[in-house]
Amino acid sequence: MTEDAAAQAEAVKAEPAIQQTEGEDEELEEEGLPFPNARVVALMRQNMKGEHQISKEVKIAVNRFLYGILKDTAEKMDAEPYFTMREDHFNRAVRKYREVDLYEKKMITFKRLLEKQKAELEEKIMELEHAMQQ
Repeated sequence: MTEDAAAQAEAVKAEPAIQQTEGEDEELEEEGLPFPNARVVALMRQNMKGEHQISKEVKIAVNRFLYGILKDTAEKMDAEPYFTMREDHFNRAVRKYREVDLYEKKMITFKRLLEKQKAELEEKIMELEHAMQQ
């Protein structure tokens, strides 16, 4: 076992146990979802600050969403011409997911810039209209 795998195994063991409704999760496991649903729900609850009831539809949707990300990542890595996949191949494949926050910040910046330009243009239009009235 590599050091990374050993560290991940220790991290999983160290995570606090999270209570779950067994009947609901067992029912979802039978749905043929790509990942063990109990683990997905446990991770969701671990990252939520408040107590929330998570509906069956959300549990299924999250599980399928995660599979979609995994599938997309695998397809991008498969397009690499190399036989051995390394971390840099993985990082290129997941780049769009990691940079979502950066793109959101850029979008906010562009919107602010456009609003500023719009205000300046409206001011110029008002000046021209005022000059034409005189």
